[in-house]
Parts: sequence; C-alpha cells; structure tokens
Amino acid sequence: MTSLQRVCETIEKIRGHLEGKQIRVEADVRSYVLSPLLRDLGWNPEDPGSVKREYPVTGGKSYYFDYALLAANGAVAFVIEAKAPGKLDADARDQLLLYAMKTKTHLGLTTDGESWSFYLPLGGGSSEERLVRTVNLIADTAESVGRVLWRYLARDDVLSGRAHSSASEDLTRLSVRRIVETGWSDLLDRSNDKLVKTIATSARAVATRKGVKTPAVRALNAEIRAFIRDGFAFSADVPVVAADAPSRRSLSLAVRPPNEAARFQRSRGGAAWIYRGERRVEKNPTELFVAVIAHLYETQGGVGFYKKLQEEIRGRKRLQIARTPEDTGVIGGGARKLPGGWYISTSLSTKTKLRYLERACKVAGVVFGSDLMVEID
Repeated sequence: MTSLQRVCETIEKIRGHLEGKQIRVEADVRSYVLSPLLRDLGWNPEDPGSVKREYPVTGGKSYYFDYALLAANGAVAFVIEAKAPGKLDADARDQLLLYAMKTKTHLGLTTDGESWSFYLPLGGGSSEERLVRTVNLIADTAESVGRVLWRYLARDDVLSGRAHSSASEDLTRLSVRRIVETGWSDLLDRSNDKLVKTIATSARAVATRKGVKTPAVRALNAEIRAFIRDGFAFSADVPVVAADAPSRRSLSLAVRPPNEAARFQRSRGGAAWIYRGERRVEKNPTELFVAVIAHLYETQGGVGFYKKLQEEIRGRKRLQIARTPEDTGVIGGGARKLPGGWYISTSLSTKTKLRYLERACKVAGVVFGSDLMVEID
C-alpha cells in the first residue's frame, strides 16, 4: 500500500466518525483527525521535535499555534489552527495568518476536521487572496482530499520546499481564475455596454447580408442584454413585450396558471416573486435568488434543507451552497450568507439561478410555477 492510499483510507475512517457525530470538540479534532493524518503524511505527533502543540508565537504566553510542524533545526515549517466541528470562521483564519506572518511561516492550514483550508500567509493581498485551496472530508471524495493533503502537507515536500512551490503555483493560477470569474460575473450582472454594441453591430451586418429587416435599436439591445444575462443563451420562453414599453423585455420564467396572470403584473424593480399569493419585489435577480432560498429555508425547509439542497445543485467542482464561503467553491466574494449560517454562490447566470430555485422548491415540498412564481424584468 502506498502512503497516499493509506492517507485515503484514514480519511474514509474519519469521515465515518464525522458523519456519526462522534467528533464533537476541538480535542477530538486534534486526537482523531489531525494526529492520524499527520502520521500518515510523515509527521510524528509524539515527537515534540517534529510536531509541537501550543507553540508560542513570540515566546510569550498570549499567542500560540495549535500545531507547529518543525524542520530538523527547529524552524517552523507549517502551522495549523484547529477548531471544533462547525466552529471554523474568519477569526480562525485571521488568527492563523497573523501568527504565521509573525513567525514568517510560508504555509498554514485551518480545519474543523471536516473543512480544510490551506493558505500562503506571506503571499500578500487580502485574507481571501491568500487562500490556496479548500477541501471537505465529507463532501469531497477521499482520493481528491488525499491528493490535496499530500500536495501541501506531506512532510518530505514541506521540508524540501516542494509543497510551498506547489501552493505558490496553485495560488497564481487561482488568482487568474478569480480575476476572470469576477469579470465574468460583472459582465453578466451589468450586460457590458461595449459588448452589447459589438454584438449589435455584428447582428445588423448579418441582417443586411441576409436581407432581414433590422430591428429597432432599443429592441435589439434589450434582447442582447437578456442574451448576455442568461449566460449567452436564449431562454426557451418567448419574450412578452409590454405595449407601453416596447424596449423592455419581460420574461415569465415560471409557468403561471392563466387565472393568475392578471395579478402577476410586471415589476419595474427588476425582479419579483409571488409565494402563495404574497408578492415581493427585489432589486435584481441575485437579490431574488437569495431571498427565495432564505424564505424556503425559514418557512418550509427546516433541519437538513441546506444539506439536501447541496446535493441537488452541487457541480463537479463546486458545492454551490455550504457552511463557509470558501466551501461553496466560488471565489472573489461571490457567496452570500443565508439564515442558519450557510452561504450560497451567486456567481451564476440568471438561467442557472432559476434552475436552482426550482430544485430548492422540490427539496422544500413547494410547487414551482404554482406555489412560487418568479418574474425577471
């Protein structure tokens, strides 16, 4: 059995303990999660020359690392901040980064046993910009978690500098992705005027070549903005244009019974939803998305709603909804907090948001298109 296989087997055992709620406090995380995994990764938790607990930051009594992993000369090579399950928060992250900067430690980790976040404390930028990778022992496969732990935390690689080099390379790629994703979200949210103009110019040229009547500027631009907003795809629904405002595009994005149409008037606030007869207006599709998810949780979801929804909407690389912003898989501040302490990604096209709302209704036992109706202007 290879060392990586042994790590993966240990992860499977720990997952069973976490799911069975057998790991409850920080001491459990240290004894039954960190110690066995560190041992599999080449560290010796019983050797204070290799793994030092409660390591003083400045030699005083006020500040301590939960774990300091040491080189042969006693220098701190890696630092770990541990919390009880569900207690991992921004304070733990900021504490880790502050102490690591004081000791000039290049690699660090925060974990509550389930969620593991790796950082480059000396990488510069905001706290979020120093986050390299987050993995989850329950949500992710044992093999994928094992490979990440091996890449950043294996003793030989940490002491040789390979782990730091790998983390630096990964953070560089992630920084580029953060910029691209933020730009993409901005593009979808604002329907960039330059892009609208470019597409409109090309569309008019095609219309001229094919002898098709060129649409009015306002109508064409409105259609292009909707096309961009929906992730460069047209909705299957036929747009309904109000007679008094030909330049505005109103989409019924949930099926409405005919007798409901009269009281489901178009919102001029950008987005509206009716839940069992009560109508509400939001500023934009993102605010609507968050508001509806929160409302379903508070009125219908109950215990387990978010966890069930996580299984319904998770992608190949993202959870989309999780207990921490990092665990959603979104980067660049695109996660919003929900009641109950969970976070949900909003870096999604409008079309995807609506698809996720339909699945949220399914989880909550609500009929999408009847109990809940949505309109995006």
